Amino acid sequence: MIVEDDKDIVDVLTIALKSRGYETSVAYDGQQALEVIPKFKPDLVLLDLMIPKVDGNGVNLKLKESPETKDIPVIVVTGRGNLKELFNIREGVTVAGYLEKPVTIKLIVAKIEEILGKK
Repeated sequence: MIVEDDKDIVDVLTIALKSRGYETSVAYDGQQALEVIPKFKPDLVLLDLMIPKVDGNGVNLKLKESPETKDIPVIVVTGRGNLKELFNIREGVTVAGYLEKPVTIKLIVAKIEEILGKK
């Protein structure tokens, strides 16, 4: 699942991931993500931090608090730098990956494949 409010980024990610055989779904804000993720239980979430309604930190916290979603891997993809340590020191909010924008599709796909165990 892609959680991102920038439609251009969503379009690029969707095309790139679908061309590699991945199914994608999208939430354009944190509230929508929190409604959709528990229902569809995606294999992985690509999460922007700066999204409307509920920010990415809030989304990640809620996902990690719920028994239904706590094991879904989250990759943070953000333009806000120097936040990696936040996810390493706060108990319960660790993420499977952290990428800073600008980031290449190749790097995003490599991180997804690393986490999901695909090559």
